[in-house]
Amino acid sequence: MFDPATEFIRFKTSPHLPGVELYTARLVDVAFAPHVHESYSLGAIEHGVERFRYRGSEHIAPADTLVTLNADEIHTGQAEVAAGWTYQMLYIPPELMQELAGRTVWFREAAVHDPALARAFRHWFSQMWQAPDDLAFVSGFTPLVDAICSRYASDSAPQTAGRLAQRSAAMARVRDCIEAHLDGTLRIDTLAREAGLSLFHFVRVFSAAFGCTPQQYVQARRTERAKQLLGQRMPPSAAAAAAGMSDQSHLTRWFKRAYGITPAQYQQQIGTRPLA
Repeated sequence: MFDPATEFIRFKTSPHLPGVELYTARLVDVAFAPHVHESYSLGAIEHGVERFRYRGSEHIAPADTLVTLNADEIHTGQAEVAAGWTYQMLYIPPELMQELAGRTVWFREAAVHDPALARAFRHWFSQMWQAPDDLAFVSGFTPLVDAICSRYASDSAPQTAGRLAQRSAAMARVRDCIEAHLDGTLRIDTLAREAGLSLFHFVRVFSAAFGCTPQQYVQARRTERAKQLLGQRMPPSAAAAAAGMSDQSHLTRWFKRAYGITPAQYQQQIGTRPLA
């Protein structure tokens, strides 16, 4: 968990564009466990340097770097320098991104050094955080995301070996099985049978396809599902059960590892504390 004396984490959902989430943080000692966002993650590094693992590779993001992560991709995050890093992020649902861009969007690079666009991102992010109405919010949001997409997005994912493996029928069946049983018990031999692979070969193939182990993937999906439910005013204890966590303490531990704050703090920040 972050140290409030030197670090901060703030989430905010947009009342002007449903589904969009804004996030700003300064972090030093926090190291995010492998986690996932169902949305696209677009952001800019303001100060310091971040290191993160994404799609099987390590990335270094110094100040004035744009971070462009595709939806539903496992990644990590930690400081690369002693001073940590400060950054802002927009989380944009895939259906909204497609509506805005008029096409399916695939970001080619996870981190690109673009001082001018990074500064523009920080400016418009500040304006959107304080936007008094949808006119102000959408008027800033649209040209900013358009600029990032036009410069760094393709229409489709590259057909690398990893993407082909991830999209294979076997891995698709495994993903469907995981999603259908997140709230229950998931056994490794069940997933291996679903893929039609031996136990150990399944772990190798899955890890190559998704950039993390099956256990890390399942935990990331459960934590993200709980996050979605917390955003719908579900009490943390109920969200934990619905996401397959053993109890609220289990959820709290993993939520802090994935997002840096507790479920209660997250609900407090975005205004979805359960009604009495």
